[in-house]
Amino acid sequence: MFKIENKLFHFDSSFISSYPSCCFIGMDEVGRGALAGPVIACAFTWRNNFFKSGKKKNLIKLLKDLNDSKQLTRIKRNELFKHLVELGYYALGYSSVLEIEKLNILNATFLAMNRAFNGLVEKYTKQVGVLDEPYLLIDGNKFNPLINCRQLPIVRGDANSSLIASASIIAKVYRDSLMFRLSKVKQFNCFGWNSNVGYGTLVHRKAIRKHGLTPLHRKLFVRKIFSS
Repeated sequence: MFKIENKLFHFDSSFISSYPSCCFIGMDEVGRGALAGPVIACAFTWRNNFFKSGKKKNLIKLLKDLNDSKQLTRIKRNELFKHLVELGYYALGYSSVLEIEKLNILNATFLAMNRAFNGLVEKYTKQVGVLDEPYLLIDGNKFNPLINCRQLPIVRGDANSSLIASASIIAKVYRDSLMFRLSKVKQFNCFGWNSNVGYGTLVHRKAIRKHGLTPLHRKLFVRKIFSS
């Protein structure tokens, strides 16, 4: 095994050494606090040959920068993203605006995470074999009641675990890309989603007051903000 001077890898290695029979999976979401667009979750695990990769020497410097996606520049996130999708197995889960409105944001987030977890199990099973003893590391302070496996919620997990940080980066790059594309649609191009990706910036809030809501806005969220 090669050495990466990054506390996130040291954090995960302590779990891996304590539970060598488990397959550790990082889970994070993006978009939970946005005024528009879906919430997207990602489940991520390193490939079995990650530490044996012939490319490892070229990756050590890059992986030293692995961190919570919110602490990285867009350029660094995209750079890491290109390598993470090759170095690990991952799957995404979405909850739509309609599901967020119907279920509330917490339950919609649980649903997106469950979809991501099931997608990863399916992908892993097809490419590798049965995923034995999954152990889910979740960013936050709540267990996911929809997922039936061993779990550990970790507050600020995306700043402590390489698995959660990787899930965070992949989910954010995908969601940002989606909101960028939507911002080019005539119906949505006045809201600044190319820069605020659906969050409640001043530009976004002013545009809502001027142009009203679209089907991609979370109406309950918006009403709470404007009523406070």
